Amino acid sequence: MPFGLNMPPLDGKEMVDPRLPLTVESTGFNARLAKVEMRDETGKVIAEATDQGSVTLPSPLAFGTRHTVTATVVRPWFGQSKTSEIAFTTVAIPKLEGPALRMVSPDSSVTLQFDQPVGEIQTTSGIHLKTEADASRKTVKLIASDYAQDQTYPVQVDWHTSTGVPLPPFKLELTTAPPLTAETNLKGQSNLGLALPMLVDFSEPLAEGTNPAQHIRLSTGNGQAVSGKWERQGKKSLRFTPQPGWPASSTVEVSIDPQGLRSARGGTLEKPMADRFTIGSDRRIFVYLDKQRMEAVENGEVVRTFKVSTGKSKTPTVTGNFYIYDRYRHKTMRSNGNVRPGQHGYYQVDNVPYTQFFHNDYAFHGAFWHNGFGHTASHGCVNMSTKDLNRRWPNSPEDAGWLFHWAALGVPVTVYGTSPVVTPKVEAGNGDPAGENKASDHPQTGHNPASASKAEPGARVYPALQKTSVKID
Repeated sequence: MPFGLNMPPLDGKEMVDPRLPLTVESTGFNARLAKVEMRDETGKVIAEATDQGSVTLPSPLAFGTRHTVTATVVRPWFGQSKTSEIAFTTVAIPKLEGPALRMVSPDSSVTLQFDQPVGEIQTTSGIHLKTEADASRKTVKLIASDYAQDQTYPVQVDWHTSTGVPLPPFKLELTTAPPLTAETNLKGQSNLGLALPMLVDFSEPLAEGTNPAQHIRLSTGNGQAVSGKWERQGKKSLRFTPQPGWPASSTVEVSIDPQGLRSARGGTLEKPMADRFTIGSDRRIFVYLDKQRMEAVENGEVVRTFKVSTGKSKTPTVTGNFYIYDRYRHKTMRSNGNVRPGQHGYYQVDNVPYTQFFHNDYAFHGAFWHNGFGHTASHGCVNMSTKDLNRRWPNSPEDAGWLFHWAALGVPVTVYGTSPVVTPKVEAGNGDPAGENKASDHPQTGHNPASASKAEPGARVYPALQKTSVKID
């Protein structure tokens, strides 16, 4: 006569669906289940029943847990008893690596990495997401579209195991990059010189491989493109050097394609950027150290000649091609910071008039403390006659003031150690104001005398114009 029990065929199974109904039945005439007990992997009893003909255990069970079912069937009339046991493990929930808060990457994707393969994934969110899984199904990309910048989107993820078992949903928060903003150092300025570089400062570091020449357009008011060289100036700035120079007497317009440039985090300009500035006439300054003379040239004609005092033999004036990059109506000039008050070589002069820096700490400026123009006298700067604060020689010509009002940021400066045999006549709008070639027979561009005139710390308007750049290929 049959006697026994029917147990679910799960003994030794892995990845069991925790939703499956588990039923234990006695078999045979007058057979009864004396006791049915289910324990988890810690030994805790999670379900039990007694004196039943059939027992259906509660579901769903816990994910990723080993379960043991023990059942005893009896037939009292014949004194029969039998105990059976099965053990199985329910499917585990794949582990998602990383935090719930994710940044949408520059390629508009979010990568989800799991410790085991996963099945179908569906998302519900205010941002449109398309799912793409790799062959292993351990890596799933969410491809985002139609989203705004600088936003956080809650996302509910409904998913399954690789065997199709529904898993508890989980939540993500996807943040998008802030918009990229940009501004130029020349916006709205007027009457600039031909050689002043333009800086474009961004609110975020630019993505690697950015080619600004493809997305930033510089042109004159009549549509003529301005040629030049782009360089990276740190992670968040670009520098444009016009070559051979800005077109004289022109309006330059700068426009940036809003979708062309991306930040390292994927942000873009929210609207096209358009700046403009104006370039003055073709003005150039030539300094002749051997003659202690200087010329102001406009549109190819010498408009004024000056006697000057440049650096003495131990503190010579730098030679080469430069441009005016900073200007002050009055400026405190002091010796090198390594020289302390009371030490030999220390000096400080307040309110130096009409100061115009053209290379590092070398500058044109008025000098009211001497009247020996035409002879070397300075710590490296180009001293000029001035009436400003000049009590000893009040009738001195106002050379420094004239140059200050005539010149501007970006005016090219050429310093010769030895005067050319014939003074060059530069034709308006031509030449190389930025100075790719040295102007003297014995260039000393790298020289920086220890006692050269120093500017007040932090006073420069355009310090980045003197920084080392990295060329963009």
